[in-house]
Amino acid sequence: MTHNRSRILIVHDESTDVDEIRRFLEEDGGRFFVQIAGSFFASLDAIYNDPPDLLIVNQSLETDAWKDLCSMIKQDIVFGHLPILLILQPLEQDFELDWEKIPVDDYLREPLNPEEIRSRVLLALARADRNRDANPLTRLPGNHSIMKEIQKRIKGGSHFAIGYVDLDEFKSYNDKYGFVRGDEIIKMTARIVTNSVRKLALPDAFTGHIGGDDFVFIVPPDRLDSVSREIIKNFDLIVSSFYDEDDRIRGYIESTNRKGEKERFPIMSISIAAVTTEYRPIKHIGQISAIMAEVKKRVKSMKGSNYIRDLRGSKKRV
Repeated sequence: MTHNRSRILIVHDESTDVDEIRRFLEEDGGRFFVQIAGSFFASLDAIYNDPPDLLIVNQSLETDAWKDLCSMIKQDIVFGHLPILLILQPLEQDFELDWEKIPVDDYLREPLNPEEIRSRVLLALARADRNRDANPLTRLPGNHSIMKEIQKRIKGGSHFAIGYVDLDEFKSYNDKYGFVRGDEIIKMTARIVTNSVRKLALPDAFTGHIGGDDFVFIVPPDRLDSVSREIIKNFDLIVSSFYDEDDRIRGYIESTNRKGEKERFPIMSISIAAVTTEYRPIKHIGQISAIMAEVKKRVKSMKGSNYIRDLRGSKKRV
């Protein structure tokens, strides 16, 4: 079980040193769960599929691959908050490092000392906890980060679009199958939204997790339609596989409604309500919330997966 344990990913291509670091950490009262990746691509696969709480990267990894890995992670719209510790070579192998161009949070020096490893790992984790509000289930930025991101866009003055993503019939699924399987739906949705936004390869795109089954993404207005269609397509393609075979064949589940009565609920769908600054000025976050609430109410009233963007103020209407 990894519950309440900090997940550490060590990216290192020398097995002897890896085993030593792993032993140091795993002997520390069971507070760490350690995973190993032996290459650049193996580390990316591990990070994207099961995000850690902290990375330890060896400077000797595949020549300059360690630089590429650190830069890629820190520039990522989702994983940029992950703290990175860099393992430096012994002093006799030292060379000048430009720390302004190396996006890491701290370093360890070979030969490694158990107490130093423990102290620096704990310090990096504590610092990260103070500086982020990532959702514990999806590791996506939470409400504080979402608010700051929106406020930054408003002050910046450039046009942007916000998509609010919400699942339909999630409560009935959760009631029947339980919160563990419900959490898998949440994580699947997070991956779909994140990957759809990441495909844009835009440094200013953003994905956040409000909580529960609610997500947001921020993209340029001209990319809003394509991202929304991509999210809906992939969600509808995958979601039925999370149901038991009998329910999947029937196309519905039987669960209890809010009145305590038995009711049939269709297979989950996904709704996206969107607001853009293209057609009218947005001066504060409260204005966005008010418009979003209206659009969300409309899209949630429709059957199946749907996407609506607010077009008031434009020459075309939904």
